[in-house]
Amino acid sequence: MADTTFIKRVIEPHMRQWLAAQFPGHVFDERSVPLPAGSFRCDAVSEDLSIVASLLSNRPKTATGRENSGGVKKALADIHCIKLLNASTRLIVCTDEGFRQLVMKRSKRFGTEGIQFIHCPLPVELQTQLEASLDTSSKEQRNRND
Repeated sequence: MADTTFIKRVIEPHMRQWLAAQFPGHVFDERSVPLPAGSFRCDAVSEDLSIVASLLSNRPKTATGRENSGGVKKALADIHCIKLLNASTRLIVCTDEGFRQLVMKRSKRFGTEGIQFIHCPLPVELQTQLEASLDTSSKEQRNRND
């Protein structure tokens, strides 16, 4: 399993702050929200539960040039859960525009009415660090599979 420490400690907090700027008056935290059967650990939830978001820091292609099927699979699972939530604003937030486009394309057949797919551009320094983190995780994953 890839090390997501950098994403959890640096990228996701930045994305939550970015969301707060997009939705003034709201503060976002990671927390569980109730589903009809169980709950879903949501990456960003406003204090009044009116806005929920899944935060995705994936790339559209793997290091070998193939479609990032693992990232897409996780995104589709998040979309399924977010569709079930009673929030007035439901978001899929991606740091990579290409991945956002890919997820929109792959999820269309499942019905995504009421879900907004938005791009959260990262500052150059954070984007560079994220790329390095993703590259390291990719190499570790390939080494485990060899």
